[in-house]
Amino acid sequence: MSETGFDYVIVGGGTAGGVLAARLTEDPSVRVLVLEAGPDHRSLMMRIPAGVVGLYQAGKYHWDYVAEPEEHAGGKVLPYKMGKILGGSSSINAMHWVRGAPAVYDGWAAAGCTGWSYAEVEKIYRRIERFSDTNDPHMGMAGPISITRGDPNSSVLNVAFLEAAAQAGYVPTDNPNGPNQEGGAVLQRNTIRGERSDVYRGYIQPARNRSNLTIRCGVRAEKILVEDGRASGVVYRDGGGQHMVSPAREVLLCCGTIASAQLLMLSGIGDPEQIVPHGIALRHELPGVGKNLHTHPAIRVGHETTQPVSLLPWTKPPRKWVAGVEWLLKRTGMAATNHMDAGLWFKTDPALPYADAQITFTPLVLDAGYGDGEIHGFDIYLELVGVRSRGAVTLRSAEPSDRPVLRFNFLTDERDLVAFRKSTRIMREIAAQPAFDAWRGRELYPGTETQSDDAIDAWIRKTANISHHIAGTCRMGAPDHPDTVVGPDLKVRGLDGLRVADNSIMPFVSNGNTHAPAIMIGEKASDIIRGERNA
Repeated sequence: MSETGFDYVIVGGGTAGGVLAARLTEDPSVRVLVLEAGPDHRSLMMRIPAGVVGLYQAGKYHWDYVAEPEEHAGGKVLPYKMGKILGGSSSINAMHWVRGAPAVYDGWAAAGCTGWSYAEVEKIYRRIERFSDTNDPHMGMAGPISITRGDPNSSVLNVAFLEAAAQAGYVPTDNPNGPNQEGGAVLQRNTIRGERSDVYRGYIQPARNRSNLTIRCGVRAEKILVEDGRASGVVYRDGGGQHMVSPAREVLLCCGTIASAQLLMLSGIGDPEQIVPHGIALRHELPGVGKNLHTHPAIRVGHETTQPVSLLPWTKPPRKWVAGVEWLLKRTGMAATNHMDAGLWFKTDPALPYADAQITFTPLVLDAGYGDGEIHGFDIYLELVGVRSRGAVTLRSAEPSDRPVLRFNFLTDERDLVAFRKSTRIMREIAAQPAFDAWRGRELYPGTETQSDDAIDAWIRKTANISHHIAGTCRMGAPDHPDTVVGPDLKVRGLDGLRVADNSIMPFVSNGNTHAPAIMIGEKASDIIRGERNA
């Protein structure tokens, strides 16, 4: 028996799915069911900005994805942490607020994503944002997500980094979320009065008591039913067994870059070569499903400092306790920030349309392998945000509970290695500027012995890590592109009643942290759907 009574079933109550549910149910005549695999829970650590490290280390609210060994990156087997909780990764991430360069979205539009140019999505970002600096002409001021400008004066090392970037020739930008992203910048984070400002707080919580919104947590979607060229329903499982629900209008898939592709393939939608061998009946051939997987790979240059000026004492008792008490009493102090206040965007090749490298400076040595975390120092953490290498998500089996196979193929595109090599030299150049003279000690990594191109390349392959900015497996694009999965209206190509709305639709990932774009995608999806209903 199929359950009815809903116009839309949203599969995935994460970042984009939570936004979509809240916006659609603003119309009291629209009935929405949200199916979320994770729990409905708010821990204190989610509210404390400095608690992000503990959230990632504990892994309690993450999917435990693990990629296949990276053949071109030292054979590393890397974990990928995606939010498994109502509100998704918005509830557990590092709270960086980065729209991405305008040229990214104009590139999407040029690739066949009509309606997704920067001029069009910029209006949506303004609707999302509530920026603390009311004098900034480039940001929204009244949205559900509060944005705070970082405080570089919280550490002498932050100040030194921004001065050093300018000394190295990188002209500062007043607002990296404005029209000019490039240059040294004071970073922005989604916090409000010392607390995380996320999709749960800004979207889901205000909508929870609406009679037309039903949220079921702790359930796993197992299959999208396809009949006569239309998605007719969703099969899901909870503690009581298997159930089926059939929406009157559409199934909206918001499971994230990995799970959205997996669920499509489990449902018989995708490349026959990836589906049929697992005994799954092919329902709709769509070769692009699961392809185009990519994220921002990362490296870092670290230095010891000659004086005890890093955040090290605040990472352990007694100062850690002092910071916690101050936060509990006042929502201020060292626990009220993510401690990522200064950064830089730059091009490794001047011919590129936008910056392909993003630095997040941290006044702390992040690699615990050096002195067991007892060293005062700083990290210049760089993500290759113009990554070229591509991988894929494929099925491990026909069992929905089995994790899919992830292959990112880091550094298979030689241009990524070249960009990393150039970036390593640029990070070293910044660290060598006079602004750091009062603080700079020995280089911890790569280490002064790593100088030649070959030595730097070997270090990159050995140490390159990942960000959790995964994108691309349900690629949005023009109908004539062979790997297009959804059109600009987010409808799955060749099927009725099914759309995808999460970061999997990105034809290429935005050049920065992907939390803000995920919210924008949820908002844009709601605009598209409501626009069609009202046409």
